[in-house]
Amino acid sequence: MTKQALVSYFYHSAFTVSLKKTLLVFSYRQQDVSQLPEASYLTEKDFQGFNSILVFVPSASAAHHDPAIYKWKQSFPITYIMPQEAAKAAPRAANVRVCREGDTFTVGYSEISVFGSTDAGVSYLVSAEGLNIFHAGDLNLWHWREENSLREIARAEALFYEKVAQIPKDKIDIAFFPLDPNQGGFYDAGANHFIIALRPKVFFPMHFGPRGEIAGEYARRAISRRTTVFPLTHVRESALIDFTGPTPIVRSSAQQSRDKREEDASVNLAAYVQADPFAQTDLPVQISDEKSPAKE
Repeated sequence: MTKQALVSYFYHSAFTVSLKKTLLVFSYRQQDVSQLPEASYLTEKDFQGFNSILVFVPSASAAHHDPAIYKWKQSFPITYIMPQEAAKAAPRAANVRVCREGDTFTVGYSEISVFGSTDAGVSYLVSAEGLNIFHAGDLNLWHWREENSLREIARAEALFYEKVAQIPKDKIDIAFFPLDPNQGGFYDAGANHFIIALRPKVFFPMHFGPRGEIAGEYARRAISRRTTVFPLTHVRESALIDFTGPTPIVRSSAQQSRDKREEDASVNLAAYVQADPFAQTDLPVQISDEKSPAKE
């Protein structure tokens, strides 16, 4: 039986995951995002054909909670899932399911487990149609080694490791996790630990802002037999993931448009490590000195 998911990137931490009957919308934001042109907004045309539409809001921050999500017609089978602090801003007419860390419940065809964060809000693990999808929200190893004290770094690490330890290992098929270059030289420490500890099958970087090259370079370096790191860096860029075989096959929508590169669009890192002796080349990454809060 074919088991597939279509993942589409919008901006920042916003993704959709399209399954046969279910559409998952994570952390959607279009307000004050100049990189997301109006023609690329998520619209009701994207909702047609689904029996269940779940819209996940990780926190009340403007980076994750955009009022635009309430403008979609409520005649669609939409359920908004969010923590209490975000639900305060939701209109009464919206079908909102309020949640908190530790909750587990079912909506439509999906079972949702709510996990913690190292910043405001929560993270989500969604089991839908035979696949497990995790969205980290602002869960990350948030520290700046160039500025924080050793004690502050130790506290941040202890909290992060504690939160990650609560998430099931070897259960995640698709993961969305922050990779924020504003953190400086250790910007990928959280992502590295997440992949090593939980071993998701397919990992999509997020939270990199306009620095798409950061996600691309991380995918070049994060070589693993268990996890495929796949960067989506352009608005509305999509990836079709086939979980039918023992190893997921990921095909980018951009690559599929090039007939001569159709074979190269399939990413199988287990074979890639052996076939390409330069696969682990560590090219330099230019890190911005600018610091910003985790939620921005």
